[in-house]
Amino acid sequence: MLIKKGNIMNKIEKVLKTQAKLGYWPGFTMAMYPSQFAYDPINVDFEKIWSDRNEVNLYYHIPFCKKICPYCGFFTIAQSDKDYIIKYVDKINEQMKVYSGYFHNKGLIKSICFGGGTPNYAPLEAYYRIFNTLNTINIDLDDKLEPSMEISPELVDEEYILGLNKVGIKRISLGVQSLDLDLRKTINRDNNYNLLQLVEVMRKYDMNINIDVINGIVGQTPKLFMKTLERLMEFKPETISIYPLAGKESSILKKDNNTMTNKEKYDLFRVLHDYLLEEGYYCESNVKFVLKNQTSTHQQKIYEYQGIDTLGLGCAARSYNYHTHYSVEERFNPTMRKSLLDEYISKDFRNLKYYGIHMNEQERKCRFAIYGIFIGCVDMNKYFKQFKSSFKTDFAVHVEAILNLGYVRETQNNELIITKEGRVYTDLICTQFWSDKVKELYKNTDKTGVK
Repeated sequence: MLIKKGNIMNKIEKVLKTQAKLGYWPGFTMAMYPSQFAYDPINVDFEKIWSDRNEVNLYYHIPFCKKICPYCGFFTIAQSDKDYIIKYVDKINEQMKVYSGYFHNKGLIKSICFGGGTPNYAPLEAYYRIFNTLNTINIDLDDKLEPSMEISPELVDEEYILGLNKVGIKRISLGVQSLDLDLRKTINRDNNYNLLQLVEVMRKYDMNINIDVINGIVGQTPKLFMKTLERLMEFKPETISIYPLAGKESSILKKDNNTMTNKEKYDLFRVLHDYLLEEGYYCESNVKFVLKNQTSTHQQKIYEYQGIDTLGLGCAARSYNYHTHYSVEERFNPTMRKSLLDEYISKDFRNLKYYGIHMNEQERKCRFAIYGIFIGCVDMNKYFKQFKSSFKTDFAVHVEAILNLGYVRETQNNELIITKEGRVYTDLICTQFWSDKVKELYKNTDKTGVK
């Protein structure tokens, strides 16, 4: 175990201590490292980078919504033309058929996730087509597969849930955000619904449930947030995901008397952390709590943290490959979204313009560290096996800092286990494990991702 010499703090320890004291939040810094601000135009050799990958996650990006929420920074458009949506899905299936041909052995699909956008805004026919394609191509489905879909609770009924059950969806992630109707109206969620009744329908069809909630909505207080959590305990969802509201940049100081400061959000996390542990959950990451004694979680994220590649399907879906991370999205120009979708539908995906980063050993080491911290355990034996070097040597100053600050503890099994305070400041800690190249790129953006 590394020990601080005298009262001298190393540079990283000093930065982390100062940031915590000021209540600074840099945003979701792990964000599938390296984040998109590190992406540049690149050429992607699809066959070369996928031919040696035998275990794969599938992420389907369904970028359509009834209307766009003001807090959303994802690649989405408001689209009501169902024929257009089906054309898009057919193109996704063409893309998947091509990718499946790159697997020299049958690719084992470890997880399937539908995100967006609002996936349940697409007609059920879209998902029948997707799963029919998966059943006819060069892949195998893992026995533990739990296909997952993000859903807006305002736009779903029993007929739709039954349809999802028939195609094979087993986990639903409900974008509730808040159960306070007045707060919901501020984020364009002005439809009221009976969540408990909706959950009962999902239970009827054997669906596991995740609830997404946001803290930091304008007008929300810690008390109001905890009231939402308490109401969720009426039916105990398998997982609860809690995301701080992110704006264009994170401010140290409160700019609006109706908005929680970052420091208040940190304090709220300590409260909700203890509350959910008392209610029978464990903290899987700083944004996710999982009900004990059951197996449902966000499979895709867990597998990604374990090093399994994710193949992104659809326009703007990011792929996280051992060799290369890439996407067609030019996220820094939202006005291009419709034209990018039209281009995706009309062209062979291999002829599109890609942005990304070719991974090297240093970026893989940083990614290992960041994902380990995010999930709560850095396995230094696994690190040595993978990289043939010592984690505490490669990241000596980092390890010294987070041990001295009490953000992690070291076990006899050569693991670094994140503490409750480490959970509070996960995003700050992860920033310090960025490579020098990524740190420099971050300095040269305006914090919305624009270089």
